[in-house]
Amino acid sequence: MRVAYDWGPVLGRGDGRAEITGVGRYTRALAIALEAAGVEVVRYAVALRGSPEPGRDVVRVRAPARLAQAGWQAMGGPAIERFTGPVDIVHATNFVLPPLRRARGVVTVHDLSFWRGDTFPGGKRLRSLVPWSVERAAAVIVPTRAIAVELTGRLDVAPERVAVTPEGVADSFFGATPLGDLALQRMGISRPFALAVGTLEPRKNLLRLLRAWEAVADSMQQWTLVLAGPKGWGPGLPATRNVVPIGWVGDETLPGLLAASELFCYPSLYEGFGLPPLEAMATGTACLVGRYSAAEEVLGAAALLVDPTDVGAIASGLEALADPKERRRRQLIGKARAAEFTWARCARATMEVYATALS
Repeated sequence: MRVAYDWGPVLGRGDGRAEITGVGRYTRALAIALEAAGVEVVRYAVALRGSPEPGRDVVRVRAPARLAQAGWQAMGGPAIERFTGPVDIVHATNFVLPPLRRARGVVTVHDLSFWRGDTFPGGKRLRSLVPWSVERAAAVIVPTRAIAVELTGRLDVAPERVAVTPEGVADSFFGATPLGDLALQRMGISRPFALAVGTLEPRKNLLRLLRAWEAVADSMQQWTLVLAGPKGWGPGLPATRNVVPIGWVGDETLPGLLAASELFCYPSLYEGFGLPPLEAMATGTACLVGRYSAAEEVLGAAALLVDPTDVGAIASGLEALADPKERRRRQLIGKARAAEFTWARCARATMEVYATALS
């Protein structure tokens, strides 16, 4: 099977590196697992800037993605096979399916955040492009049943055309060696510390986390809260006592940082899957997570789920997980939960979607 595969979310900034967030990590990890299972993956990217990882062949369409997508929708071409050559499947890993010639189309819709009131800039554009992509796709991939229900309720798409393929946790998170004190000091981090990872944007709910952190200042006065993630959009966060923002953390550092933290905080208001808590669990770190629609489906009872709109509930969760006994209990069940999610499993489920699309 030959699959044209959208590699755009993984492109670097020109030096071969990228501040890859959730969609990019999904795209990269799934491609590697598909190739290990025998799929011929033809990577393509529609982007004016950025570069592939060293040693990686990518078919480049050098055009601004937004301009190209607007042209696709208006004119119905050119077909992506014009650039990739003949393929069986075109897998749009990032919401937007390009025009097709003979191949069958598969599109991954990670979530419907672009329809939310606190959506990211560009969300309005996806409200048109995603329905257009879903309508033409032979199959639609979503990461959870929660998103499948949301998608079929929002768009006129038959449930049998929507497939759930849960994401996976990379092996590097299991048994990760915690960063040592010297490495932490260089990052401005002192122990004990709680860690929050994610793009700095309103949906991640970090402002309420900071308010909750202030509320527990007396009972957790020896603790530091570390905010790790690339700059997103929306209002900036206020400076808060014992809070250290460190910016984006690369894949070579993240497992060790998670393993070194005593507590992982993910009070998000909405996620299609929510991979960071599973990665934290794999390293043996207890998790405090917002009760978004997919949280219980993915995390089960392994994480402490709280109402993300209630600062008091977040604060109570922080204090609960400051107890070493409760943290230890969550660590044990969390690691077992994380082990259920692998990229090999995601690849097998994705290949089943490809086979269904071809039939």
